Amino acid sequence: MQTMSLPVTKVTVMEDRAQVERVGTVTLSGGVARLELGGLPLVAVDRSLRLEVQGATLLDGKLLRRHREQPKGGIPADATALRKRVEELEETTRRHADGVARLTVRQELAANARADLLGAVSLGAGAGQLLGAQWALKLEEVSQRQRDLDEEARVARRDQAHAATLLAQARHALQAAEETERALECLLALTLDGSGVAHIKVSYQVPCAVWRPAYRATLREDQVKLEAEGVVWQRTGEDWDNVELWLSTARPTLGTTPPALHEDVIQLRDKHAVEKKVVDVAMREEVIQTAGEGGGSAEMPGLDDGGEARLLRAPGVFSIKGNGQPHRLPLFQFETRAVVERVCTPELSSLAFVVARFPNQGGAVLLAGPVDLVRQSGFVGRAQLKFAAPGETVRLSFGNEDGVQVVRERNDKQDTALLTGRKTTTTLVKLHVSNTSAHHVRLVLEERVPVSEVKEIEVQVLGRECSPQASNISKDGVARLELELAPNATQTARFAWELSAASKVAGV
Repeated sequence: MQTMSLPVTKVTVMEDRAQVERVGTVTLSGGVARLELGGLPLVAVDRSLRLEVQGATLLDGKLLRRHREQPKGGIPADATALRKRVEELEETTRRHADGVARLTVRQELAANARADLLGAVSLGAGAGQLLGAQWALKLEEVSQRQRDLDEEARVARRDQAHAATLLAQARHALQAAEETERALECLLALTLDGSGVAHIKVSYQVPCAVWRPAYRATLREDQVKLEAEGVVWQRTGEDWDNVELWLSTARPTLGTTPPALHEDVIQLRDKHAVEKKVVDVAMREEVIQTAGEGGGSAEMPGLDDGGEARLLRAPGVFSIKGNGQPHRLPLFQFETRAVVERVCTPELSSLAFVVARFPNQGGAVLLAGPVDLVRQSGFVGRAQLKFAAPGETVRLSFGNEDGVQVVRERNDKQDTALLTGRKTTTTLVKLHVSNTSAHHVRLVLEERVPVSEVKEIEVQVLGRECSPQASNISKDGVARLELELAPNATQTARFAWELSAASKVAGV
């Protein structure tokens, strides 16, 4: 049996597992040789094993798991000082326990001797033997012996408790400092036929490894610097030392067969008389789904790769210990010019936020992940970066702008036409803006306008009532009002819209 050494040279970390590659050479003397490679993780997936041999013929190769042979005669010679200390304290604790047990037996014997002496005194006194001085001397000797044994037992129990405390502390330190040695080991068994130098490449998959993207965005005036990192965790049972690291969004556990569609039955029926006369509508809040400009919660998502598997290379070599701790790997960074605005949504918050829009000029996609936000004042918070393709515009908010406050007032007026019964609701929103800072501020106010999905309801913005006029109204009904605020100034903005519904519309 010949042992070989195949160090880990490349690791590809996926969403919930990793692909490990080992490469090395072995010298064969000729004929059929059996080789073993130890130190493989127990969680290695057998069916994922791939072997490539150059310079010899591969006859057989498989992963084996067996119980490790335990050393005879105590702890191994290469044990650490802490493990040797635990072994010494265990021996000391056993010695103290044996001493306490012996003293307990001697205490019982001394108690029996005292009882026998008292019995002899009683019998002698009944027989008329008056030996008071001898009996007193004997009783004093027995009592002194009992006192000595009690003191020895007290000291022995104290030493035993102290040794037990030291042993518990040493075991706790050993557990925190060293991994528990597994009795089961995994190894690779190869059978090769040939002579000379053979090049061997082994790859296998392991669970208990994961990575997620993370970012750091720094805003200085109108420049944004974005740094992309990959955070890797692994507890596979092996250490990856000085390896080439790749990060992949591939999901090998997903099925490759598309799901089957089932029939979707649609039935037609005539309208009831009430339905012909009345259009029942309802107001609802609709979440706008976008794949571009970010925002949202700061929770770490899964790997959103836009539907296409991505493969990123971490420049350099890295060492990832199998302790389950996060390791941050730099991927790429870029700096670009940004359009910075102060944006306020008065309906939801009275604060104005610093929003930067900039293109993704990193040359690679930006996967969904948390982003740390930094301004000139320092760290301001954490946000969520959504998937962005190269060149796509990214939107990030860098906290609120101190000194700018907005107070919102809304007035609704309803009117019904006498002849047609058409109902009209006019909404006027007043926005009182104050700038208490010492510098000029350009503020963007965002207001919502209802969007009608039926022809019986019409919505229009009353331009004559708006001050200033909305610079843009999106198809989702978000209007942008732009204001110029001088230092220590106040201003009132007005925005109005009208909702008109036919008489047969119910629910508005």
